[in-house]
Amino acid sequence: MKKIHILFATLLAAAGLVSCDMEKYPYNAVEESQYMKSIGDFEQAHTGLYSNYRTITTGGYVLLPDIQCDDFQAVSGFSNTYGNQYRWDFQTTDGNIETIWSAYYSTIARCNFYLNNYDKVVAGEVLPDISEADMTQIGTWAADAYFTRAYCYYMLSTYFCQAYEPATAESTLGLPVQLVYSPTSDSSTYPGRSSLKATYDQILSDLDNASQLWQSQTYDKYYISIFSIMALQARVALNMKDYPTAISMSTTLINNSASYFPLATDAASFRAIWNEDSNQESIWQIYMQSPSELGAATGSTFWGNYLPNTPELQQMDYIPSQSLVDLYADGENDIRFQAFLAPYHLTTGTGSSGDVYIFDKYPGNAVSLGNLSVDDHFCNMSKPFRIAEQYLIAAEAYMESNDTENAAAYLNALRSARIIGYTAQTFNNPETLRTAIRDERHKELVGEGFRLNDLKRWGQGFDRTGTEQDANLTQNGLTYTGLVISADNFRFTWPIPKTEMDVNPQLAGQQNPGY
Repeated sequence: MKKIHILFATLLAAAGLVSCDMEKYPYNAVEESQYMKSIGDFEQAHTGLYSNYRTITTGGYVLLPDIQCDDFQAVSGFSNTYGNQYRWDFQTTDGNIETIWSAYYSTIARCNFYLNNYDKVVAGEVLPDISEADMTQIGTWAADAYFTRAYCYYMLSTYFCQAYEPATAESTLGLPVQLVYSPTSDSSTYPGRSSLKATYDQILSDLDNASQLWQSQTYDKYYISIFSIMALQARVALNMKDYPTAISMSTTLINNSASYFPLATDAASFRAIWNEDSNQESIWQIYMQSPSELGAATGSTFWGNYLPNTPELQQMDYIPSQSLVDLYADGENDIRFQAFLAPYHLTTGTGSSGDVYIFDKYPGNAVSLGNLSVDDHFCNMSKPFRIAEQYLIAAEAYMESNDTENAAAYLNALRSARIIGYTAQTFNNPETLRTAIRDERHKELVGEGFRLNDLKRWGQGFDRTGTEQDANLTQNGLTYTGLVISADNFRFTWPIPKTEMDVNPQLAGQQNPGY
């Protein structure tokens, strides 16, 4: 595929979503036949996988699916950043969608390149005299490549495929699955879309291979580990409605959490996760270093361009909806309310002003990422997996398995860590418990890229009408604060980009419905 057949794509711009020509060898790459001839080559290829994570776990890759839903509202006179998704009027030519497709597939290509060469080492075709220690090392790096390929295919599936239903997955369109690095201009060899079941079978296979190869390595939160592999297995299983596996993986992680990634239980510790990247709850946190190893400034969407001398004039694009603010019914007793929402006197570009809460989950790390240039403020290390999500996975999986006792137990455990003075609740009505679990997931994971897929998985739409904090400060209209989206709206599933459809004849007739 045009977006798949690459060696090393130059990194997408760290500040946002920028597409690039994926058909050419990038300037920072070497021709394939000259590479992967030493253990050092394998190490460099492995390092390249991690560099991509700084892009695909920050900025629009995290925010786009949440901005598309009901938690944020555009400020009057906003810059139109992510506007097509916010208005639900995006098409097959949308640049944001095309870039996300390209970025994940370029990362998959890196994985394929590494794994194909690793297979040659295993077969004795390359590095025939490799030592046992080096063989173990490149096998561990292969585990990272398997995990990364699974992560990318999973993320793509949540955007470009319909919700996974076990009974229909074999007849539902999945993704074009490419497992071989084979650059070619012969479009007849490009893959068409597999079934959704086949796509997830490949994800599960890659995770199983990653788990087997990881072995007993030392746990470091800045690297892929057996814990992050299990966290992705739990997330995938929940999406597949494989509740026994979701329960097994999530509860195993929870049982290990006290030693490795304990829940924060006070406001200062929880806030430090976000403004200092303390990594207390992180199962895996992407390492960043100023100034050359940074991801996107995710917080700039909610804070605007950095104005050190006149911060009161900063122009943000989006503020939280009142419905999101109201979810934190315990107010200041909920340490998430304190960490995620900040009072602010907002003056919009159109001249309106008022007191509102702004979203402050990504305030920028002034401790270890300090002394940044103006463009790099509001940058935080991304946290692809936090232990809090595993409590929510366990609660939902138990709930959907009709085990309300355990579902309530995990819900109460998370709430006890988050709400000062919380008293465990009992739930006599299963629907009340189900709603409580979903609301808790909503409160905990807001702004981390889960909302669109959660609504799709639950078969729910949303209604923005009457949910603004201050109607004088928001961009009003039927496609803004007046937007009502039903659960069956076809744009819950993004279109395959037109550039991909045009270059790959195997995709003819395989576009998602509605586009």
